[in-house]
Amino acid sequence: MNRWLILFLCWPLLLSAQPRPARPDVVPVVPVVLDGSGWRGPLNIAAHVLYYEDLAGLSFAAIRQQRFLPFIPIQPEPARPKSTIVDWLVFRVKNTSTTQPAEALLNVGRQGQIELYSERGRRMQQTGTYSMPFNVAQWQPIRLRLRPQQTSTYYLKVTNLVRIVDPVVAVLHTPLSLKAWFADNSHQLRWLFLGYVAVAAGLLLMSLFSLSQYVFNSDRVFLYYAMYCFASVLFTIWNTNYLLGLGLPFQVHAITRNGTGVITIFYVLFIAQLIELPAQFPKTWLVFRVLLVGLFIQEIMAVIEHVNGLFFTANWPYIRQGSLSAFISLALIVCLLRSKSPFRRYLLTGIGVVVAIVAYSTSFDLRFEQVDPANGIVINYTPLLYGLGILIENFIFLLALAYRNRLVEVDRKQLQVSYTQQLEAQIVARTREIQDQSRLLEAQHLQQAQDVFDRRMAETEMTALRSQMNPHFIFNCLNSIKLYAMENDSAKASDYLSKFSKLIRMVLENSRSERVTLQNELDTLRLYLDMETMRFKQKLTYRIIVEPGIDAQFLELPPLLIQPYVENAIWHGLMHQPQGGTVIVSVAQPHDDRITITIADDGVGRARAAALKSKSANDRRSFGMKLTSDRIALINQLYQTQTAVTIHDLVSPTGEAQGTEVVLVIPV
Repeated sequence: MNRWLILFLCWPLLLSAQPRPARPDVVPVVPVVLDGSGWRGPLNIAAHVLYYEDLAGLSFAAIRQQRFLPFIPIQPEPARPKSTIVDWLVFRVKNTSTTQPAEALLNVGRQGQIELYSERGRRMQQTGTYSMPFNVAQWQPIRLRLRPQQTSTYYLKVTNLVRIVDPVVAVLHTPLSLKAWFADNSHQLRWLFLGYVAVAAGLLLMSLFSLSQYVFNSDRVFLYYAMYCFASVLFTIWNTNYLLGLGLPFQVHAITRNGTGVITIFYVLFIAQLIELPAQFPKTWLVFRVLLVGLFIQEIMAVIEHVNGLFFTANWPYIRQGSLSAFISLALIVCLLRSKSPFRRYLLTGIGVVVAIVAYSTSFDLRFEQVDPANGIVINYTPLLYGLGILIENFIFLLALAYRNRLVEVDRKQLQVSYTQQLEAQIVARTREIQDQSRLLEAQHLQQAQDVFDRRMAETEMTALRSQMNPHFIFNCLNSIKLYAMENDSAKASDYLSKFSKLIRMVLENSRSERVTLQNELDTLRLYLDMETMRFKQKLTYRIIVEPGIDAQFLELPPLLIQPYVENAIWHGLMHQPQGGTVIVSVAQPHDDRITITIADDGVGRARAAALKSKSANDRRSFGMKLTSDRIALINQLYQTQTAVTIHDLVSPTGEAQGTEVVLVIPV
């Protein structure tokens, strides 16, 4: 038991006493032998190269401690999601010449960035050749220089984006062989270049055609389609630029596809506008809007990378940009399948072409090897196949737009026919309406003529009535003058005659006018009352009360409308009393459009006056009252007014008659 306890406690010491393992650099580096006095290129040195894939971003000292593996010239795949791949290559070169230095140009393919280090970690060269965009005219290879009998070990750091166009190779060239390689490479890419030009030209023509349709029709579906085609053109040019080394500007360091986010944005907007997605699926459209904002943010990140030269090494939305576009496309296909739009067959066909090409390129790795190299590049190059798929898809979408224009034209013709029928029906209805209006106008003209005739007749009657008022006044006043003459009272007769002449003049003037001012009417009434007061020997008193605020100079009313009622109150109300009485005329304006004139007396009342009148030998007829009543009726008929007369009997609390009150309501 004690022996096992001692063994357990000493176990760590026994482990520490074991010999340390050797450093894992046991794979030897076979030197590349060059003869500086006259070697010929190109020389593939892949068999002499070891490589190590750096996934942790190690320093040079740490890299030297890693185990390098034999190099295989294939395109590496990232071991985990990150936007950059770093590969280290190590090789050794020996110059066997005793007199001549050796110079070689190293070609590792078109990569993101290349840095050459010595065996001790000194960076000897950093080429800008492979920084994007790759430009053949500015290509500067890695230059290796060795003195006679010199052997040097080199470390090469190759930094790439996840999307690598060329595999990493290791070939040494002389200046002459490098020029020949460039010439041969350009010659082999000629058909690929023409294919890209054909795809870009077709997309550009469709974009310009759709843009012209938008200019003439102002229909946003054409604008979105034009922008989608134009973004596809830029995508094609960018891929051509990177592959063929054209040196065009605006090459973005996108890790999946250059501008795919922009393409997807206009792609979704075009299809959504064409099938009216926001109206059919409003909630789904909100989700699409959020996803499109995410794509836009990713494109902004790509632009930031282009401007600042940054690598987003741990940004998963940026890395999964292609996945987001694929998800949006899949969701759009689901909406198309559920949609009842007449254009969905065209859209599904176009999308199906691209999906078939993607499925073919990802599921089947078919290579045509027994063909001419130039033709083989065109046939086997998948991005060109994608471009052709996009071209076919856009052409099918263009057919959908043409079908849409046809439907719009059919709807327009149907609308025109419907509008014509509606217009004809409106013309018939309007003709009937005009005929009815003509008959109505004719009847109105007849009625108007009749109204004019009646109006003129009423005016004639009104003039006749006003002319009849004058003899009545004159008759009453002459009786008073006669009375003073019989009593030999020449002074009062003269005074009365003076007032009589003035009253006659005012009556004559007022009788020629249809309306006079309230002040003029009250002045005439006051003259009349003064004369009646003189004639009845102070048995008559009167008061004229005008409510404050009434503008008597402004308000107008028909002339000689109050006097007959005052006269009636004197003759039939007061004169039957031995002591006489009082007449009170009150003027009020309860409303802006009418005045109220009240004539009140404290006479015997209407019943007593009627009884006395029946017993009187001198049966005096109230001629002025009859004329005034007729005038009021004609005024209401002529001017469409509501002049009203109301007569009230005034009685005491014991029931005895105390006079009469006449209320005139006159519109002004």
